[in-house]
Amino acid sequence: MSAEEARDAARGSLGNPARIEEEARNVWLIGWLGTLMQDVRYALRQFRQSPVLTAVVVLSLALGMGANTAIFSVIDTVMLKTLPVRASEELVVLGWLSKEPLEMVESYTTSGGCPVPGPWGRTGGCSFSYPRFEQIGRATSVFSGVAAFLRLGAVNLVANGQANVVEAQAVSGDYFATLGVRPILGRPLARPDDTPGAPPAAVLSFSCWERFFGRDPAIVGRAVKLNGVPFTVVGVTPPEFFGVEPGWS
Repeated sequence: MSAEEARDAARGSLGNPARIEEEARNVWLIGWLGTLMQDVRYALRQFRQSPVLTAVVVLSLALGMGANTAIFSVIDTVMLKTLPVRASEELVVLGWLSKEPLEMVESYTTSGGCPVPGPWGRTGGCSFSYPRFEQIGRATSVFSGVAAFLRLGAVNLVANGQANVVEAQAVSGDYFATLGVRPILGRPLARPDDTPGAPPAAVLSFSCWERFFGRDPAIVGRAVKLNGVPFTVVGVTPPEFFGVEPGWS
């Protein structure tokens, strides 16, 4: 064949060269990027012509991404992350359930932050009397350690002559030993802190120590006032420790 006849035969056998070239380009990323850039330029032209629509679209995307980020942050904190304590999978929260409805204590149990829903309208909760707590603690054959805690909510902290509002929690002396949390400064609360007549002692969270005391290493042994009551600071917890209630520090 002559050169021209060979080209005609090849075209007839292989197809249109322009189509073959386009298919070959689509195999590589450059073809996809070219299409993407065309779509982006077209979208920008449309947005420039309709600024109101552009603002609505951008705001909708921002709200959607923000909401998804916030929801994931909550789920990650509450459901996915484990508590920053020793053997967190071995922790249990004890509760009680009445044999019949107890209307007179219903408001107390629900305000305690841990209502236990019972079948057939029965009342439950996780608040115990102190003698009952001590009785549970003596059941050493069942538990390796027992601790009590109660969220006090916002309290007034007077430190360095300034008043601040902080979140506080009342805990038993075995709280830190049961959780296996070692302070980075000072000592944890201990059983002697539970004895009658013992001076009130407090352990600061790392964020509280950093925010209100500027990471002062001499904070241990100093007195602060919580709701007007003087407490002696005995220790500071590690920065990763927030307590035993995910989502609340």
